Amino acid sequence: MQPKYNEGVIDTLTQWIMDNLDQRLCIDDIAEKSGYSKWYLQKLFARYHHETLARYIRKKKLIHCVSELKFSKKPIITLAIKYHFESQQSFTRAFKQVMGCTPLYCRKRQLAPDAIALLQQSDDPCALCRLHGFNTKAREKKHRTLDEINIHVLT
Repeated sequence: MQPKYNEGVIDTLTQWIMDNLDQRLCIDDIAEKSGYSKWYLQKLFARYHHETLARYIRKKKLIHCVSELKFSKKPIITLAIKYHFESQQSFTRAFKQVMGCTPLYCRKRQLAPDAIALLQQSDDPCALCRLHGFNTKAREKKHRTLDEINIHVLT
């Protein structure tokens, strides 16, 4: 089966996006680069990648942030600025929504050497944390339990 012309355009745009994640990526600019209208490009992109263009870009930026959180000492605000989030709060909110934990929790989560190799190859680096049960729901449950214990101790 021969690939369609549109697939080649989407593949080229996807690679360009991946190469420019640290730039401000505007859907209007990407549409202009593709030669398609904004509306048609978003329709093609969603059909090809099974998610919207904006969500795809945000997700890829956040996946790149995981590596920087794990392997550098850069402040979280620096990463928010580097990847063009409006504020550290919006970065943290997006990170938690996509990855399931906060950037600070991600940074503190230590990985074994074999897990580090998997992280660098993974398209979903937080799958390692979910696999080992390091997610926010478990952590929140633990904190709730500790709070309940503290309440019982105080009364």
